[in-house]
Amino acid sequence: MSSGNPTVFRTLNERAALTLLLEHGGLTRAELELHTGLSKASAAEVLRRLENSGLARKAGLKPGNAGPAAQMWQLDGSAARVAGVDLTTSSIEVSVADLTGRVLGTHRTEATGDARRLLAETVRAAGFELDELDQVVVGVPGVVEADGRRLRQAVQLSGWSGLDDLPGNVRLENDVNLVAIRELQEHDDSSFVLFWVGGGVGAGVVLDGALWRGVTGRGGEVGSVIVPDPVTTGRRYGQDGGPLGALLGAEPLAALAQAHGLPGDPTLTAVSRTLAEAPQGFLDDAAARVALGVTAAIGVLDPGLVVLAGPLCVAGGEPLRARVADRLASTPLVPVTVALSAVCGNAVLGGALSYALDLTRERVFQAGTAGRTGESNP
Repeated sequence: MSSGNPTVFRTLNERAALTLLLEHGGLTRAELELHTGLSKASAAEVLRRLENSGLARKAGLKPGNAGPAAQMWQLDGSAARVAGVDLTTSSIEVSVADLTGRVLGTHRTEATGDARRLLAETVRAAGFELDELDQVVVGVPGVVEADGRRLRQAVQLSGWSGLDDLPGNVRLENDVNLVAIRELQEHDDSSFVLFWVGGGVGAGVVLDGALWRGVTGRGGEVGSVIVPDPVTTGRRYGQDGGPLGALLGAEPLAALAQAHGLPGDPTLTAVSRTLAEAPQGFLDDAAARVALGVTAAIGVLDPGLVVLAGPLCVAGGEPLRARVADRLASTPLVPVTVALSAVCGNAVLGGALSYALDLTRERVFQAGTAGRTGESNP
């Protein structure tokens, strides 16, 4: 097209180049031409601007089949730094990464109190100041408003204060939602329901590759859904029903274990051990409650995949997964694949870091060199 804003076209070309550099880890000018359709001169100009503005850097030579080695460029990770944070009832853990996703530092603090102060101290212990970070995402076990600025409900965070008075570069997000974001990286299916059982119960919903939060941020808050108890041993209520949160989680499953004559210490560690070593009767009843919890989501959302996550689902392992799948298969619902979480390590922390990177890359790539104030980008 002969008409149009040259600045817009320049920014679009830069964004395409930055995305490709991130995806491929590094490209030559000729490879950038191939992927974008830019001319030799235009590709060279894009790389020059990105390098001058600190968004890309030279990354050595790539030997060719014939002729001289070609210069390669990579995304410059120092263009931005982000942090993911897992804030629990008794601790705060942070992981800091550059724009490429390379982890630069981690730290965990066993304490509660003023969230802003402890966040700054934990980030400092990881090697950075809070105001050096372009984006921080904090995972919390509570309901977060859709804008990520305020908590609507956080009964598990009574030991914390100041969570609604955090710096502008800090965004709050529900911890189970962050696990779903992290889980998305492990599956080909872009629509799924992640069902989490740990100290409590929750769900994260991903539709067409995007997290679904709902209008108020309460999407996935299944703990308050009224259901009947499907078990007979240790039944908590009958057909009138009650909240799902009273059936699943460390304390309800500990009580169910006691009803089966098993140890019933209501801690995550103890209940995880019981699930891992459980006799068939207890595991059947635990699976019945889990299957009941995901049934409504399947009926409404029709996902191709349900992921069982959280420490108690992981502890139940394949025996729990198989029982849940069998129960779902016996219902009139459409067939659905039931899988165990594929994420290793702290999934909340990993999801928070991934989300912080996504937000920052979107801003940086969208702005291109025009957004690099104070940089030389003629």
